[in-house]
Amino acid sequence: MSQLALPYWMESSEKVQARWKLARVLGLTLGTTGISVVFNYLGRDFFNALAAKDQAKFSEMLIKYLGAIVAGIPVFVFRDYYQSLLAVEWREWMTRRFTSDYLSGTSYYNLASSGTVDNPDQRISSDVRNFTDAALALNITLLSAVVDLVSFSGILYSIYPPLFLALLTYSVGGTGLSYLIGKRLVGLNFNQEAREADFRYGLVRVRENAESIAFYGGEESESRLLGNRLSGAISNLLELLKASRNLAFFTSFYRFLIQLLPAAVIAPLYFKGDIEFGVINQSTSAFNHILGDVSLVVYQFESLAGFSAIIDRLGQFREILEDDGGTAASLSSSKEAPALDKGNDSPGTAKLTNGVATISVVETDVGNTGGDTLLTVQDLTLIVPGGTSSNPLLISALDLTVRRRSSVLIMGPSGAGKTSLLRAVAGLWRSGSGTIRCPARGSGLFFVPQRPYMVLGTLREQLLYPTWTTVVSGPGVSGAAEFTVVGTGRHNGKPQLPLPDDGHLVAALQRAQLQGLLERVAGDLDCQADWAAMLSLGEQQRLAFARLLLARPDLVLMDESTSALDTENESRLYQALRDQGITYVSVGHRPTLVRYHEEVLQLHGGGAWTLHAASEAKLDLLGAF
Repeated sequence: MSQLALPYWMESSEKVQARWKLARVLGLTLGTTGISVVFNYLGRDFFNALAAKDQAKFSEMLIKYLGAIVAGIPVFVFRDYYQSLLAVEWREWMTRRFTSDYLSGTSYYNLASSGTVDNPDQRISSDVRNFTDAALALNITLLSAVVDLVSFSGILYSIYPPLFLALLTYSVGGTGLSYLIGKRLVGLNFNQEAREADFRYGLVRVRENAESIAFYGGEESESRLLGNRLSGAISNLLELLKASRNLAFFTSFYRFLIQLLPAAVIAPLYFKGDIEFGVINQSTSAFNHILGDVSLVVYQFESLAGFSAIIDRLGQFREILEDDGGTAASLSSSKEAPALDKGNDSPGTAKLTNGVATISVVETDVGNTGGDTLLTVQDLTLIVPGGTSSNPLLISALDLTVRRRSSVLIMGPSGAGKTSLLRAVAGLWRSGSGTIRCPARGSGLFFVPQRPYMVLGTLREQLLYPTWTTVVSGPGVSGAAEFTVVGTGRHNGKPQLPLPDDGHLVAALQRAQLQGLLERVAGDLDCQADWAAMLSLGEQQRLAFARLLLARPDLVLMDESTSALDTENESRLYQALRDQGITYVSVGHRPTLVRYHEEVLQLHGGGAWTLHAASEAKLDLLGAF
């Protein structure tokens, strides 16, 4: 728990302010204990006056009691308010840190590919919120319990020592029994968090893929899959309710029985006239305070079980993110990649030997060197991450050079390694050997996938992504938004690209053949919509080209980026790339793509490949693809 909790208080830039705010909450907590002690004594004198039928004393104590309530209630209210406020600020910092670590490098990709951890989105959002709320409340409760215990133990012991000893015996026994009865709750709470998240994720998937499901007519299948996930959550929840029920039997009996114990123990003293009636009320109040302090585990066991499950989930998530910078033993992990000893074997029959080999990706500063070569692949052997020795090889001993303003088309049958080669260039897959030199992503290298990513936001933000990061100032919900550039895709000494104005954005949309989209939004670049649902795949691909034309990268890698376009639009978009002088490498199956490229790299499977000029490509050879 300390590894999760301490960084905010020890490492963050807000640590000093956070400590002062925590001190304020602790001070108010001590104040609430002091007020409770005052109420204890006021209650004693109040009931003594009532029992003695002393009207003057009763009226005096009533006024004092009301005054204490008026003065004391704000302390309780402000303690709870400032505690909740501090929990919110802690949550914000912790969520930002987890989000930053999750998006650092390719951690999010590695986790998704490997399936190492379930539902990272829920861990970052829901689990972090629950952790900060519970951790702060628990520590404040513990402090309050300690101070309460010291304060009221003296009162109770001074009234009647045997009552204090009976209390300790009762609470220790209750704590042990509550642990034995409720220990199953920890594992059940952990499983419930995971299964609820799985069910929510299934619903999100249906929403995101509504059109595909409708075309397939997959409603019954989706209903069955969601039903299975719901059944898993309900089944675990029923077990959780049974365990909670068993614990509730004990805690309820424990809580109600205690109402009689102090009066039963101290009543003989009252009957003998050794104590006044108000002392019974005072001892009962002190007894209940101490009981709440020493029986914290009994009363809060179910909450503690849920909190323990959250600590386990966040701790696991944090360890995976920090183990090796997010590689998480994933598809890009070199730990699963066996070394390759090519020896004298032919391509596609590389020997696998013990040891480790990884692909080296070197990011070059093409902006400063002004070199003519943008991408160099040297002696690259690429294998399936985690692949077995029977069939791991995708590409063997590949040498490829891509110069400025040139173009290469990668073709081959499905599974030959076309997209995998792009993953290797991006540094997402490292399983194999060899060296790749290319511009850094965001500095000169741009990727356009087959299904472009549509960000949440306005049409303007769709076009600026990912080269410009924008912040919406003002309400940002309705009306025109104001954008502030907080980062650009150009660095390493290259001049930063200015933020495109509306004219440039409109021109890019028109160049990408998206005049119809402009008409649909009435020319409003700040129109917000669910773009992934609103736009067809072809429109999304054209929008990705508009982004590309605005970013003007040195090198773009495109993975079947025109697969949903007709040949006329495909031709126009490739011509736009040529006109802007952008160097590009494409992956595709269509023979018509050959005319837009200078070289063709054919992958044949099993590691074999050939590279030749596009003018030498034979249609009968390419027709198979």
